[in-house]
This record gives sequence, C-alpha cells and structure tokens, in this order.
Amino acid sequence: MKQCTLDHFSETLEMWLMQNYIRSVTIDAKGRVTFTFMDGVKDTLQVTGCDRSQVIRACRQLSEQGIPVRER
Repeated sequence: MKQCTLDHFSETLEMWLMQNYIRSVTIDAKGRVTFTFMDGVKDTLQVTGCDRSQVIRACRQLSEQGIPVRER
C-alpha cells in the first residue's frame, strides 16, 4: 500500500480523470482508498495527514464524473 498526502492524492486524481483511467473506487473504514482501473489493476492508497471525511470529499469529483465510489 502506498502513502501520500492529500495534496498529492488530489493531483493524482486529476491526472487519472484526464486519462479516463479509473473504473471504480472503494473507501474503507480507515480512509484507505482502493482504485480499480480500466485494465483491471487495483491500487490502494493511504492518504496521510487527514481524516476519512476529507478523503471522501476529495473523491466527490470522481462520483461527479460518473465513477462509482463505494464506502465500506
């Protein structure tokens, strides 16, 4: 599992959104975010320096783009 700051996480989301690369996202109870990409690869990120609610807010742009975001 990779770790990143909220700023880096947001920048990464923007890059992936421009490339239409994300199939779905799952946010677990600890705020870890698992991405499933269009090619079937999964990657989990632990966003440091923030709480779960901030991660959920950062992922809103994904759901606004029609990408399924699930919370566990």
